[in-house]
Amino acid sequence: MIGPILIVEDQPQEAQALSELLRWSLRPAVVAPDLRTARRRLLELRPSVIIPDLNLPDGDGLTWLKELRSLTFGWNFTILVISGRTDPDQTAEALLAGADDYLTKPYAPQELLARIAVAERLAALRAGFRWLTAFRPPLPGPGRYASAGILILRSPEGKDREALRLEWAQGVRHLRQADGMPLPLPDGSLLALFLSVARALEALRSFPFLWTAVLHVGSVELGWLEAPGFAAGTIIGEAIREALRLAYLAPAGMRLITEVAYAALASPPLARPWEPAARIAGLPARELPEGER
Repeated sequence: MIGPILIVEDQPQEAQALSELLRWSLRPAVVAPDLRTARRRLLELRPSVIIPDLNLPDGDGLTWLKELRSLTFGWNFTILVISGRTDPDQTAEALLAGADDYLTKPYAPQELLARIAVAERLAALRAGFRWLTAFRPPLPGPGRYASAGILILRSPEGKDREALRLEWAQGVRHLRQADGMPLPLPDGSLLALFLSVARALEALRSFPFLWTAVLHVGSVELGWLEAPGFAAGTIIGEAIREALRLAYLAPAGMRLITEVAYAALASPPLARPWEPAARIAGLPARELPEGER
């Protein structure tokens, strides 16, 4: 999972059922009952996936699809339409208007989750293209990293966009200087891969901003999709998803190190257990005290 999912659905029962299914699959979800709310949530959340119904009380869903794609960040997310419209012409119209995929009601939960997984892969791929276009760093070879240090950094909510952009760019430079490989996430967070937990911890200690952070360790698959003039990076694995779960759970400004990463350090710093990590996310973690920042 790489970011929040925005559900645009005016039927409360259907919205609740979909939201609960996504939360059960450990995907954060936010519901907007109309287009007015959806437009506001879009700017607040910058979701990786949008799931709209086409029959909305305050506007036409097809028109909104075209509006989404016309935004300056309109290709940063994947759109999966869920609709009761079953006519093939209507499906084709939605896809041509900007949808990436189309699912008719009623749907099987397992099919919906599979399609969301595909939508997340598309969002990650687009993020990889944007990252490469903006920074063009040296590309490491693809392969499996059995014990990579994984650092997830999330910026505070409500920060001025220009200030956040400058912090983000400076954060990327910092992570590279610390021998990390940074990749952006669709919600504006940063993911960085290090060859050891110790290097990742040092990068976290000297990170210049008070962002929410989660340091984890685990097996990661690193791959590249290449095309003429482009190459897009993807980092996948259960360890990435675990770190992201904690990053969305942790309060603003908190810095966590998971128990498995803590145990991997030769000289672990003082860090007190943070109980919600184990109780809510099922992933024990410790909070790094102020002096370790």
